[in-house]
Amino acid sequence: MRLADLGTHFRRLRTEPRTVIWERRAAERLFARYGRLARRAGLDDLRLILSFDCDTLSDAEVAWDVHRRLMDIGVVASYAVPGEILERGGEVYGRIAATGAEFLNHGHSEHTVKRHSVYTSTLFYDQLTPDEVRADVVAGHETVTSVIGRAPRGFRTPHFGTYQRAGQLRHLHGILRDLGYLYSSSTVPLQGFRRGPAFTVSGLLEFPVSGMASAPLMILDSWACFAAPDRQHDANDYGREGRAVLEHYQRAGAGVLSFYADPSQIHDQPVFFDTVAHWVQAARPTTYRELAEELRARRTAG
Repeated sequence: MRLADLGTHFRRLRTEPRTVIWERRAAERLFARYGRLARRAGLDDLRLILSFDCDTLSDAEVAWDVHRRLMDIGVVASYAVPGEILERGGEVYGRIAATGAEFLNHGHSEHTVKRHSVYTSTLFYDQLTPDEVRADVVAGHETVTSVIGRAPRGFRTPHFGTYQRAGQLRHLHGILRDLGYLYSSSTVPLQGFRRGPAFTVSGLLEFPVSGMASAPLMILDSWACFAAPDRQHDANDYGREGRAVLEHYQRAGAGVLSFYADPSQIHDQPVFFDTVAHWVQAARPTTYRELAEELRARRTAG
């Protein structure tokens, strides 16, 4: 989540004063509630889902090395790549897909460009008409199917922190349902504490991403810790936060550690790989698709 998205995220937090107070003063209450919601959703243990938002060609240049190193740890990551970038990086992403990695539809249009040596977000779904959102989602679906060779079953909104309202999610999930999708991962940590690690919108599962230990509503983000020009966190903070938030999840007893990063921001950061290895000791690696299918099967059997 880049700088513009973080500002929007904080503005939204001001509309949730009670939850923010809980975050600051009683994080354990948030995670206790989260654990109850996880068990209600059909989870009785901890899962780890690691995903990458690959919004630039810089990500494609290092993606294979990152993927290989994670497989050595026991994690097969998932990839959200905008269609225009996926077409240009098709060789490396095809190689990654051949290992069994899943590719999410991340829309078709390129939505991050470099300006004055800094990557800047350029396309936001909350600034598009509903028809424009649908067109970008459908085009992204077609691109993933063409380049990867199999249709995606999940989606992540570009700069998803700006597209969180109930009506926006209903519109998005309606499009995804029409495409035959299983899930979306397009919501911020707040939704996880309010509705659980896997909740249903318009018949489709939604998997929120995970937050920090010191600020559970704030995404544990590679941009904020490794790349932002005015960042207030650093690599050591990522490691500390990653280990501490796992302790919260362990006390909750069940849930999904859903973390994402940009490959170009972490490929040369040993602390990132050390943190993933630490998570794997307590949380079973899976993918969004595998977990969505498991939860659907449980509900059908129940």
